[in-house]
Amino acid sequence: MFRRVLEHEWFEELLRNRSRVRVLDICGGTGIGGVALAKALLEKGCGVELVINDLRSSALEKAREYAKRLLGMDIETLREDAVNLWRHGMRVDVALLYGLSTPHFDPYRMIQLTVSTAWILRPHGLFIVEESDRVYGALCRVGYKEVIVERGDENQLVLSLAGGAEDYDPRTGTFRRVFLDVPSMKRVVMKLRMWDVAGTAAILWTFFEDVDFLPTRSMLRGLLIARGPRGIDPETYSEIPKIVRCST
Repeated sequence: MFRRVLEHEWFEELLRNRSRVRVLDICGGTGIGGVALAKALLEKGCGVELVINDLRSSALEKAREYAKRLLGMDIETLREDAVNLWRHGMRVDVALLYGLSTPHFDPYRMIQLTVSTAWILRPHGLFIVEESDRVYGALCRVGYKEVIVERGDENQLVLSLAGGAEDYDPRTGTFRRVFLDVPSMKRVVMKLRMWDVAGTAAILWTFFEDVDFLPTRSMLRGLLIARGPRGIDPETYSEIPKIVRCST
């Protein structure tokens, strides 16, 4: 997938002007996306510096081990809320949000995330976001389900469950779902936003001059690429609006 991304005209233009690229993998977890992109760049003879961000220290530890094994290099890791990355004064050439992570951000935090990312990108920088059209999937394909098998194999079964209308917050556009690991009966409660390709692209366009889409499986899933950060100060959006404050 990332070898194909590097063939995009915007990436080719970036690599013509940079012999070494600094990559930030946002909400990167164990670094699968960032390491894959870094490996594709190394294959093209481009120098790479990789920074992986996440909130989980255990995931970042695995990311360092993973990168050392597959890339033969040490990487940086940063434990931080993704919407606050701009506060660290970093500058990068490529930012990556991989692993269909947008549901973890309601529309207001998605704006904070995007303006933060645009701020830390250099003028020629690119923001790559993996996205899926969940709205079409829910309304036209499978329908909204109160119980979904999220992952299942011979050793593990994870279900997500939703209740009634009280589990939907119209102020933030999020659904409250309970994730249940059946063997251990451990439960995690999350508020998730059902993003679609056009909705995410529109927010990207607000803070970038142009946005493109590379389908990976069909037009319902792929990689959004944003270029040309508009330079809007993230401090402008540092305080959430009253509509959200009233819902908490």
